[in-house]
Amino acid sequence: MTSANMAEPTREAWLNRITATGLTVSDDPAPSDVLSPREAWQSVIHGEVQPAATVPLSHPQALTEVDRQWHVHAAQNELFGNDGSFLLSISGSGSWGFGWAVVKWSPRTELAPKLSKGEEGLDFVAMSLNGKSVCAVTEEEYDYWIVVQQLR
Repeated sequence: MTSANMAEPTREAWLNRITATGLTVSDDPAPSDVLSPREAWQSVIHGEVQPAATVPLSHPQALTEVDRQWHVHAAQNELFGNDGSFLLSISGSGSWGFGWAVVKWSPRTELAPKLSKGEEGLDFVAMSLNGKSVCAVTEEEYDYWIVVQQLR
């Protein structure tokens, strides 16, 4: 493996992974009065967290079902702004350093199928623009977890 293959990903490559899902990435900055991505991740991965829903890794359409379940819980918990906008942080090397991506949902969005990275798994955290709602997907031992947190 060359040193170029081992280099940290760039923000551009990170944003390209996000746009490949069908989300529209905005040039707008993330609000400054919300949790950082690191803090939002910590709110959904600590030991006492219980999932709002689970999808078995063995489910024949697991990633499609994860997307469906995530969208239901995100909508029920007011994740989306009036125009479908929200904040997104995806897993991967260096991702916390990139901050939040301000994104907009579209009907053609496929988060789980496009963000799943084989052996690296599937993990992402979304937060409402007002910082009140977090809806995340984490890959656990036998299941994908959809985790919801109300923050304020």
